[in-house]
Order: sequence, then C-alpha cells, then structure tokens
Amino acid sequence: MIEFIKKQWKQILIILLVYTAWSLAVFLFLIRLQGLETTLKQFGTGSKLYINFIHTIIKGTVIYYITIYHLAIPLITTRKWKKIGLQTILFFGVLTVYEYVWNFNIQDPGPKDPSYVSPSTFLITAGLLDIVIILIAFFFATIITSNDMRKRKEELEKEKLKAELSAIKYQINPHFLFNSLSFIYTKTLKTSPEAAHAVHLLSEIMNYALDDWDELGTVPLALEIDHMKKVIEMNQIRFNHILKVKYYENIETDDAYVSYVPTLAFVSLVENAFKHGELNDEKNQVTIELEVTKSKIYFLVSNKKKKGPKEPSKGIGLSNIRQRLDLMYGIKHSFTIKEDENYYLNEITINL
Repeated sequence: MIEFIKKQWKQILIILLVYTAWSLAVFLFLIRLQGLETTLKQFGTGSKLYINFIHTIIKGTVIYYITIYHLAIPLITTRKWKKIGLQTILFFGVLTVYEYVWNFNIQDPGPKDPSYVSPSTFLITAGLLDIVIILIAFFFATIITSNDMRKRKEELEKEKLKAELSAIKYQINPHFLFNSLSFIYTKTLKTSPEAAHAVHLLSEIMNYALDDWDELGTVPLALEIDHMKKVIEMNQIRFNHILKVKYYENIETDDAYVSYVPTLAFVSLVENAFKHGELNDEKNQVTIELEVTKSKIYFLVSNKKKKGPKEPSKGIGLSNIRQRLDLMYGIKHSFTIKEDENYYLNEITINL
C-alpha cells in the first residue's frame, strides 16, 4: 500500500486538493443558499460535521482517482469497452451499496424523520450522481490522455532529432558510400553472385537505417520485418551459412502487419544477438520469434552468450528502444530483458 501511494502520490494529491476545494465551495454555497441551520441539519454538528466532511473528501478522492486513472484512461487508451464497462458497473454498484449502508445504517440507524430521503429516492439520486461522476472523470481523462500524447509526440521528435544528429556524426558522405557499393555490386555480380548479393543487402540495410522516416521516427511493421530478415541473411552469408539461427514467424492478420513501430527496434535486437551471441551451438541456437495478431505484436530474441572477449558496447541502443517504445505505446507495451551468466533474452509485447 505504501509503495502504491509513493508511485501515485502526485495524482492522488492533485485530486485530493481539487476535491477539497470543491467540497468547501459547495458547503459555503449551501450555507449562503439555504442558511447555516438547514445546512448543519444535513451535514451534522460538532464532531459529526468533521467526520462527515473528512469522509466525503476521502471518498470523493478515491472515487475520482479510480474512475479517472483505472477506468476512464485505460478505456480511452485500450478501447476495451466490454471489460472496463463491467468493471465500471461493478465499482459503482459496490459504491452505491456502501453509500446506502453509510447513510441508512451507520449515520442514522434509528427511526427516520418523515422529511428524510427514502431508499428509492436515494437510489435514483445515487444513479444520476454516478453518471455525472463518470462524465466528469471522462472529461478529465480525455484532457490527461491528450496531454500525455502531446508530450510523447514532443519526446519522440526530440529522440528522432538526436538519432539524426548521431547518424550525421558517424556517416561519411552517404552518396559516396552507396555509389561505391553500387560499383562493387556491378563488378562482382558475374564473378561472385553471392558476394554481389551481400553488397546489395548491405546497401539496402544501410539505406533503411539512414532514410528519413515520418516525424515520429516510425515505420510500418512489414518494413521493419523485411529489413530484419535482410540482417539475418547478411550475417549468414558473412559466416558461410554456418550460423545456428531458429526463426519463427506467425502473422495472422494484415491489419496488424501494417501497424507502425520504432525504426530499427527489431533490427537492433537481432543485430545485438549476432554481435554478442554464441552462433555455432546447435543446442542453443539464436532464437527469433515473431507473432502478430489483430490485438498484439509479440517479438522475442534470445541467445547464448559468447565466451571470451566481448565486443565493446555503450548500451545506447537498448535504452533508445525502451524510450521510444515507452513514448509511442506507454502502458500498452512491455519491453523485458532477462539475463543470467550464460543466456540473454529480449522480449517486446505491444497491445494494439
């Protein structure tokens, strides 16, 4: 519970402050509208007044926190109407029962004044108030979600700019490089078709890496998969087709296949496996798995670690992939890295 409050304290504090200010304003408005005596008759006097007020503040804060952050925002981001609709009905059903018990059995367990609200009137009023709460929560959830999306877009643009600057820093006249590769391809096509094909693959991979994609630095999933396969093929040619690689692909729908993903996200993970993995162990092959459905993209790369001296790595690639996935998909994705003394695994799940 303490850890939960630590993580969510900002959202809870904001709702608490806003709801406290709103409750005070309503209380003062009622005093002005109907007088102090009538208002105190409704809310109680002495310690009862303080208990009721504190109870109202805490209850309202909890209700709006759950409705905004655990019902409305997940519904807007995931569009799971059935699941979240049932959760909403259950939550407000429990809330109505609690309100009924509090008002009729805890607050005033004895005989009721004739002017006191009846149970049927209470239930109708509670239902209408629940609808109002849901509408207010959705209003704020929409604002919060739009603001988060705007911030993510800004961050993605910043990350794209950093990537472009990094590419500029390390590239040596791309036109000269591609013209040179084209010349080598032409010269080797007749004498060594496989070498020519390798040069062609390398040219396409580098062109893909340096190309100017959309403003968010994303590409269609189909394009990323295509170049990932080229990286696999390029490495097999490089090592005379002796690499032990197990590739599994299951794509159920064309709709998800055209979903957008961060450029080089899958390609970089595959390249890391070839760079740091043991590539000649038949029993511990480099494993690459891709599953695509209407609702999910699942990608896994695992490998046995190479023994001996390791190639230098700054770890920038994984951090960059994590940041871009987080900015692009937020809570709709997970990026898991599992590692021990002998094995390494990357796992990406994206909920569409």
